[in-house]
Amino acid sequence: MELLGKATALALTGLFALAACSSDDALEETADGLTKLTVYHITTVDSTPLYLGVEEGFFEEEGLDVEVKIAESGSAIIPSVVNGESPIGYANVVSDLAAIDQGLDIKLVSNCCGVAGTSDETSSRVFVLEDSDIQGPEDLAGKTIAVNSTKNLGDVTIPVALENQGIDASTIEYVPMNFADMSAALERGDVDAIWMVEPFQTIAYDNGYRPVLANFAEAFPNSTLGYYITSGDFADENPETVAAFQRALDRTNEYASENHDKLRELAVSEIGLTEDVASRIAFATFEPGLDTESVETYAKAAVDFGIISKEPDYSSIFVQPGN
Repeated sequence: MELLGKATALALTGLFALAACSSDDALEETADGLTKLTVYHITTVDSTPLYLGVEEGFFEEEGLDVEVKIAESGSAIIPSVVNGESPIGYANVVSDLAAIDQGLDIKLVSNCCGVAGTSDETSSRVFVLEDSDIQGPEDLAGKTIAVNSTKNLGDVTIPVALENQGIDASTIEYVPMNFADMSAALERGDVDAIWMVEPFQTIAYDNGYRPVLANFAEAFPNSTLGYYITSGDFADENPETVAAFQRALDRTNEYASENHDKLRELAVSEIGLTEDVASRIAFATFEPGLDTESVETYAKAAVDFGIISKEPDYSSIFVQPGN
């Protein structure tokens, strides 16, 4: 059975929908007087709390009729948010910072997902073949590692995780490819190691691959790495709607953190995972609120690695809760 068959179809549907959705109809009301709000996410298990919040009625209780739509990547969502095609969407913090550095007017609204404090709870690892000469993180120096995109989370967190252990990461070569293509590349010997996030991390274990680095947890433990964003214009013109979303998402993240069983069910029904894989995946952390300190942490690293030219004006990029 295909792991992501439904997810692929959802991604394509979401991409077509990006062109069709506009800010003109974003704030229509339902017959029940709820404000319609489209929220874009990507095809990962980090989207399951959003589905859960809708299912449990948390958004409805705040006067919102939220429709979750799927796009291929955060890089596809960011321009749609800036252009007013989608009111609120998800992107990881490095993508957010890069967009802001390029002059795009986006604001961070709420936490999406974060990093566990210990490596045994993490949803992200670097894997090698069982018989690889790479025995530990110190052996990754000078090797090739597959990441889903360069100048992003993978090639920021991997070197930081290694440097935190006193390992020189400057000679590593990062090879961009889709997560779904990494296992085959590893088996062929095209790369020495692959970076996998859930649900691919669980698949990597099933394939017999050996983990050598928990890059998220060993780089920035207890941090937030994904946020919901909106445009500056939407935040200014619809402060009550944004505040209602923040309140509902706070409840959602709290509830999701205590109900992983429900998230696993949604990983099957909405993301398209098999029940077996969904039963074994590790989840990110889902903290309520808006974690501004983590943005500064990632921004400093992004500057160090040349991904952004400078740290942003932090006073201007957050929609503070209730504002």
